Amino acid sequence: MSSHHDSDTLRNAQTKWEPIPPARRREWCRVLLDLPPIWLGTIPMIATQTAVLDGGYTNITDWIELAKRAEAVGFTPQTWLIFRLELDRGFLALEFPNHPEHRPKRRGNGGHETTIVDPEDFAAWPALYAAGHRASAATRQVLSGNAPDLSP
Repeated sequence: MSSHHDSDTLRNAQTKWEPIPPARRREWCRVLLDLPPIWLGTIPMIATQTAVLDGGYTNITDWIELAKRAEAVGFTPQTWLIFRLELDRGFLALEFPNHPEHRPKRRGNGGHETTIVDPEDFAAWPALYAAGHRASAATRQVLSGNAPDLSP
């Protein structure tokens, strides 16, 4: 590959990520490597990990769009990670019928299914967490539909 191709790839990735700042792009990539919104296969995962370790970030559109949507409702890479780890507790899917685990899955490469978690469905979570609620309590509140309105 030529350096011209590499610079075009980086420029395209940079454009896709705007307005998220470069440092946060890498943070999103690290989080989404653990919790990908769609499984595109081993090679894209390795390429993304390599890009992050080399100081860059992914240009996978699905990942970028999820990061933008999550930030639009108040999530940061760190709070998305905390929320998703909390949401992935198995007993919550049993307790809450509207848990994302009960929705249709997204098929990625090799037929690998990924649970779809739409940030907009959990828009109250970042404010609850910022207001001092424990991650577990905030997650239960948004899943129950009883999250208070904390907007300014």
